[in-house]
Amino acid sequence: MGVTFESVEYLCSVTRPDIPYTLYVGKDHLLLVPCEVIKVHPKFPSTQDPLPRLRLQISKYWKDTYKSKYGQDPTFTAGEVGFGLEEDEVVVAAVLGGSNCVPNWQFCDLLEGDIDSRMDESTNADIGFGLMKAHLTYTSVP
Repeated sequence: MGVTFESVEYLCSVTRPDIPYTLYVGKDHLLLVPCEVIKVHPKFPSTQDPLPRLRLQISKYWKDTYKSKYGQDPTFTAGEVGFGLEEDEVVVAAVLGGSNCVPNWQFCDLLEGDIDSRMDESTNADIGFGLMKAHLTYTSVP
């Protein structure tokens, strides 16, 4: 089921009650939009002003690497995108379908203006992504 935001159709949106952003999932990009939450996750970096809307894309290097390795352009899917915890930092993460690639963007970097993604490559991307999401849940305040 799709969702429309500012006249653009996205695959879905992802929220958490303790992350002050809604994540809209497009086929070739992610869109972060500030939203209000009652209590912010304790690992979320503090900031005076929320980021404006921010479009996240995989870097040209990783797009080219992915395409040469898997023979297609990387795409995001609705069920494999979310918020997680990586190296004790809150991230936006995704599994690129049919691969072992998990691009992620750390909020501390995003708040400093760095929108470059990092790429985790593991033997099982679904497990790595699941662990990122689980670690975020384990460190939240009840």
